[in-house]
Amino acid sequence: MSMMVMLTQIALPVILLVWLALFPARGVFALGVQALSVAAALLGIGLAALWTMPPFWMPYVYYGVFVVIMVRHLWRGRFKGGGAWQASGGQTLLVLLALGPGCLGGYMAFLAYQGRALPAVETVDIAPPFGPGTYLVAHGGSDAMVNVHLKTLDKSVARFRPWRGQSRALDIFRISPLGIHKSGWLPSDPARYTTFGTPVVAPCNGEIAKVVDGREDMPVPVMDRDHMAGNYAAINCGRFFVIMAHLRQDSVSVSVGDRVAVGDFLGEMGNSGNSSEPHLHVHAQRGLPEHAAFGGEPLALTINGVFPVRNDRIRVAKPVAR
Repeated sequence: MSMMVMLTQIALPVILLVWLALFPARGVFALGVQALSVAAALLGIGLAALWTMPPFWMPYVYYGVFVVIMVRHLWRGRFKGGGAWQASGGQTLLVLLALGPGCLGGYMAFLAYQGRALPAVETVDIAPPFGPGTYLVAHGGSDAMVNVHLKTLDKSVARFRPWRGQSRALDIFRISPLGIHKSGWLPSDPARYTTFGTPVVAPCNGEIAKVVDGREDMPVPVMDRDHMAGNYAAINCGRFFVIMAHLRQDSVSVSVGDRVAVGDFLGEMGNSGNSSEPHLHVHAQRGLPEHAAFGGEPLALTINGVFPVRNDRIRVAKPVAR
């Protein structure tokens, strides 16, 4: 767990909740501003941050604690009488300082919520590209706040052009039902991540158009920037191509020209290429340029009719065809 995660997803929410619970500002308006600032900060962190460790359910714990605190303040009559602003000078300063993370959290929540809207571009639907299990969307959505891939839509940046096709991609982890996705504290061995070795299956009927295999699975968090996509398979689904990347070394079981049906085994999730930890990268694009396979026209992607966004969970129960 990085220091930034510990500060923003553990320390800051806990500090804000303890402050609101034990040191409520005096005065209806002052306490209201304090409560709204804390609520906005928690909402922004909850919607915009990636919740793997702490797990996906932690924001709901924060929201629940916030509700309990507010009910307690209401029960004790802290919103009745006492004037609009009776806070001391120190309390006033803290309340005004809290407006900063509150406004930032509100802005983050707004952008994250916008990212849940299906973009006004051509969209294609696929079946889940993985076997049975519970999965967490790490990057996905229509705003850069929740999907880092969108930055490659910028045609003015030359180094982004060969990767434009993946601009609306999804990055997906496999997790346990309780949200755990690794064994141990910051393990470098990719095999200690739940994602590693998970079956990857065909999300459409089509023909294998391109395969890259043999790239090394990197130790976490080392990334192979010389081979950004790592091992991958591209399927010609008819009207579009689907590419699944960062596959496990020597796990790809298909060859160019093979016909595949939905659910057919293709390989395993790995940690090859520009991958900070094991995950599956999947995207859809129009065309498959010969010298820049990821340089096609990007398409929005839904899975079984659902537009996946950061922190969404996808559950698959159907057995994998082999």
